[in-house]
Amino acid sequence: DIYTMEDALLVGCMLISLLKHADRVKIACLAQLVNVIAPIMTENGGKAWAQTIYYPYLHASLFGRGKALVPLVQSPKYDTKEVTDVPYLESIAVYNEENGEVTVFAVNRDLENALQLDIDLRSFGACRVLEHLVLEHEDLLATNTAEQPDRVRPHAKGSAKADGSLLTARLGKASWNVIRLQTE
Repeated sequence: DIYTMEDALLVGCMLISLLKHADRVKIACLAQLVNVIAPIMTENGGKAWAQTIYYPYLHASLFGRGKALVPLVQSPKYDTKEVTDVPYLESIAVYNEENGEVTVFAVNRDLENALQLDIDLRSFGACRVLEHLVLEHEDLLATNTAEQPDRVRPHAKGSAKADGSLLTARLGKASWNVIRLQTE
């Protein structure tokens, strides 16, 4: 299977859902790591490359360790045929006490507009942004291939800023965001 930017957003939302239910979900795993339905593709005797879905898995694996903090979210909403009041913003925070870090994972599902993210982190005192990784692409059907392995890849050019215990960021349309903060 070949995965698109759209698939990466879906995987990001799925991982956020798993983190939100970490009190009940004790383990989750991928069926395959390489080829067929995997986030890493290879050619026999040739190249290897990461598919779009690789990056949310990577980020959750590296930074999704600690205590899951389910935020109270205020977000614009939309309706589908089956569900009403679906928030455009899907998010969770994870506190890694050992490293003194809070990581915010957020997906902006709005296909046309950026979203403003404001988070009150007063329980952690003043915070400093370590990085804001963003996975986005104008074409939701964009894929990575052996010829274009970096077509869809995260960049560290997010807009997150911390002012004391207030985090603000602009989340681009249809984007996966990872904001890492150092706590006091």
